[in-house]
Amino acid sequence: FFHKHIVLPADQEEQAFFAVFDGHGGVDAAIYAANHLHVNLVHQESFNHDPGEALYRAFKLTDERFVKKASRENLRCGTTGVVTFLRGRTLYVAWLGDSQVILVRRGQVVELMKPHKPDREDEKQRIEALGGCVIWFGTWRVNGSLSVSRAIGDSEHKPYICGDADHSIFPLDGSEDYLILACDGFWDTVSPDEAVRVVSDHLQENSGDTTMVAHKLVASARDAGSSDNITVIVVFLRDPRSPPPTSTEDDEEGVPCSLLQPELQAQVDEKYSEGM
Repeated sequence: FFHKHIVLPADQEEQAFFAVFDGHGGVDAAIYAANHLHVNLVHQESFNHDPGEALYRAFKLTDERFVKKASRENLRCGTTGVVTFLRGRTLYVAWLGDSQVILVRRGQVVELMKPHKPDREDEKQRIEALGGCVIWFGTWRVNGSLSVSRAIGDSEHKPYICGDADHSIFPLDGSEDYLILACDGFWDTVSPDEAVRVVSDHLQENSGDTTMVAHKLVASARDAGSSDNITVIVVFLRDPRSPPPTSTEDDEEGVPCSLLQPELQAQVDEKYSEGM
């Protein structure tokens, strides 16, 4: 499991990038994605005027280049990935596979995405149209093998496992509390509502101190029975010690919502399974 949380070169608007990559069949694809996807993003011609399109193209390019690397080095691995990119008052989300992100606004979960799993009807139809199949083997799997339907890498499973990311765009109004990015080792055992409860309890018990909140989430997944590797990033979009602004307090001049410094607001924790 690898994460990347960096500040991209600034222009007139604040920008921040956060990602979780969950490798399978080895660590090479996850390492490659963590080291290259954000670089590929800022090099896209559409980065300045259409970050959503740039994210899609960055995922595609990262996949294509890793597939070539895998061929040269005889690698048989892949990685899921979920990326959030914040620019001013807009949140961009892009993903492949089953790593997920949720947004919490005024204490309520806002769904941002649908993970790429083989039993998703549109994914099942896409795979079958290519001549593949989705079968049950402990869980739903593509051709009886992988339990995700899109990923970076997995050369031997292409085109059924494709590298075309989905992306979504969400306007922000300043009432957003935080984001939680995590891999399936977390989400398979902790529901979004339960994750919000864990964060809320932690903040109440610690007077709004965000330190160790990601650790609490990882521990909650372990307590719920997860034996998988777990990575969690919590990105606070405003100071949790302050109440959310009312609509009348929102800036009328369109100044970007105030982000805390990303290196201070992003709480990261990860736990590896025995022998991994």
